[in-house]
Amino acid sequence: MLEQKSISRLIFLHIIAILFVILNISNIKIGGFSDVMPLFDLMIIFYFAIFRNKFEIWFIFLMGTWNDALNGNPLGTTALCYIVLVKLFSLLNNRPSIKENFKQVWHQFTAFCLCFLLMKWCILSILSGTMYSATIAIVQLILSSIIYVVMHRFFDYLSLKLLEDN
Repeated sequence: MLEQKSISRLIFLHIIAILFVILNISNIKIGGFSDVMPLFDLMIIFYFAIFRNKFEIWFIFLMGTWNDALNGNPLGTTALCYIVLVKLFSLLNNRPSIKENFKQVWHQFTAFCLCFLLMKWCILSILSGTMYSATIAIVQLILSSIIYVVMHRFFDYLSLKLLEDN
């Protein structure tokens, strides 16, 4: 029974992550805000794949592919960025002292977000043959870094409620 409860909580966490991908597909018409929506999906991937080690690579791949399908990007672009960065940051983040200091975690997320936006910008620019606007990526980086502070607290709460047995 305890095992089944743990699995259902983990599935619920994965569903929440999928909903965060949908949250990034907004139709808000406030001065182009939909173009620079904070990267909520990247936040939950960083927290639960790197910080808590709860998301597997297959799930990260599916989230990235679905993100590309919803955004109209070439399939696999976001998934490639997610997987490369999760693997890289997981190797760099294996020291427990980094996970104890929020300032270091926040700096890591900002670096993670910067690397993601830069990698995706380069890939999409190469595939399309034109340069995408760097302004949108910079605004997304700033908004995502600021909002991550609040979202980290929310993810701590989710982790406490859903993963306390694991």
